[in-house]
Amino acid sequence: MRRSIIVLLTIALSAPGPAFGQSKDDEVRADAMFNAGKALLDAGQYVDACAKFAESSRLSPGVGVTLYLADCYERIGRVASAWTAFRSAEGLARARGDKRAEVAQHRAQILEAKLERLTVSVAPTLPTDGLRILLDGTTVPQEEWGLANPVDPGDHAVVVTSPGHEARTLTAHVDASNPAATIRIDALGAPPPSTSAVDSKPGPPPSATAVATEATPSLSATPDVSTADPSTGKTRRWSGLGAGGLGALGLGAGVVLGLIAKSRQDASNSGPCDAATDRCSGAGLAQRQDAFGFATASTAAFIAGGIAIAGGATLFLTAPRSTGSASLVVAPAPMVGGGGAILHACF
Repeated sequence: MRRSIIVLLTIALSAPGPAFGQSKDDEVRADAMFNAGKALLDAGQYVDACAKFAESSRLSPGVGVTLYLADCYERIGRVASAWTAFRSAEGLARARGDKRAEVAQHRAQILEAKLERLTVSVAPTLPTDGLRILLDGTTVPQEEWGLANPVDPGDHAVVVTSPGHEARTLTAHVDASNPAATIRIDALGAPPPSTSAVDSKPGPPPSATAVATEATPSLSATPDVSTADPSTGKTRRWSGLGAGGLGALGLGAGVVLGLIAKSRQDASNSGPCDAATDRCSGAGLAQRQDAFGFATASTAAFIAGGIAIAGGATLFLTAPRSTGSASLVVAPAPMVGGGGAILHACF
């Protein structure tokens, strides 16, 4: 094509010259990238060639390499990128008095009618303080909001960020069948989760162990006399004394019955029965039987009395008490014809 020949002839007239302020290393790398891009372009590997030209232009911007980059973009269908590169080459050429400015301008004008465009529209009600809009990762200046910006065919993403709001992403697709699209930004992202709301949430319920500890009273073999009801302790002590008194009566009855049994035994031995041969008449046998019966009753009375005394002592000694001290003493005591017990209480 004629325009390609014009571009190539023009570029051939001037290799990409060094830009002011570029380091020697950048110039060397830029030349290497440019030569690699030309080789890839000749081999028909346009996508890879465009990447080399783009890197060379970044390291050392020049009219020649920018024209090559614009032409490469046009070959792979990136019309907007090619148009932008031709406009950039035109600006560089005019700043340097380079005749290739006319070529770059002409090529840009040809592509302008083919451009796909994307408009980013921002609602006037949205706060603009801190509002930032990114189109495919590049910031869209506020002065370009609402303008139809040239874009390459394909999918495009607009990311909206604002202080106090989460980022919001909107997408649009443009191609030959849909050469113009608009992304309307009429709302910001949702506010981020509030940390105070998280902190104010109720904590986890107490564990079963903690509940059991708080709800279940402590069990102990020894009652807590400091918190027990004094009236209950007094009742128990009186009950203990009563049981002890009954036990003492039982012991006394056992003593009396024992004395009667011994008296009947002695009576049988003195007359009706022969103590040496242990032979008794009918009256002697009757007396001995009576003695045996009284002896059995005496034993039973002693056992019952002992149990009553022990129970009474337990009630008395374990009864809760608030102040003072209480004591119960059970002591054996000699009695006529046998033995007994004496209960002494103090409370």
